[in-house]
Amino acid sequence: MSSKCLIITGGDVIDKDRLIAQMDSDTFVICVDKGAETALQYNIRYDLVIGDFDSISNEAYLYIQNKAIKFPLEKDYSDTELAVVEAIRRNMDHITIVNATGNRIDHVLSTFLLLYKYKGMDIRIIGNDFESFLIQKDFTIINKKGMTLSLIPMSETIENIFLEGFKYPLHGENVQMGDSLCISNIITDQIASIRFLKGIILVIITNLEE
Repeated sequence: MSSKCLIITGGDVIDKDRLIAQMDSDTFVICVDKGAETALQYNIRYDLVIGDFDSISNEAYLYIQNKAIKFPLEKDYSDTELAVVEAIRRNMDHITIVNATGNRIDHVLSTFLLLYKYKGMDIRIIGNDFESFLIQKDFTIINKKGMTLSLIPMSETIENIFLEGFKYPLHGENVQMGDSLCISNIITDQIASIRFLKGIILVIITNLEE
């Protein structure tokens, strides 16, 4: 049976309904530092809290300390990566990260790059109006008509890429890292496909309706 992990980080807070939609009865919930305040605010269960606790309030820390694993302020990994490592250690098959955006662009970029570092895992970053994940093989998008899709190369070249079911199709082009060719496309069909010969792609779908 597959196992799911939800990681609630300390960035901009996701809407309650959107967060709860990422959980089911057996989802393992890890809060990252200030992310525990989101769990307390929304009155949702959590299984573990990880971090150096430099940003959580003292009042919130008193509530969560019995489920906390505290790390030193000076360390070699971000709190979010420590949560991902813990989820992998617990053999979680599907990892969803929320509250991952905010005004600390260094933290935001670092979190998104975790998708690349742990590209062998099924990890998604979810926000109020977007979802993001990594693909290394052909991928089909279902029931996202009208939404915006951006593809960001995470390898030197995306070879021989075909896009079908989009406003701006592609027919076997090569896309280089740093190219903006695949930014802000529109999904026009209920079933749209991304096919490519070789490469690693960061997929970002925005304007989600749910």
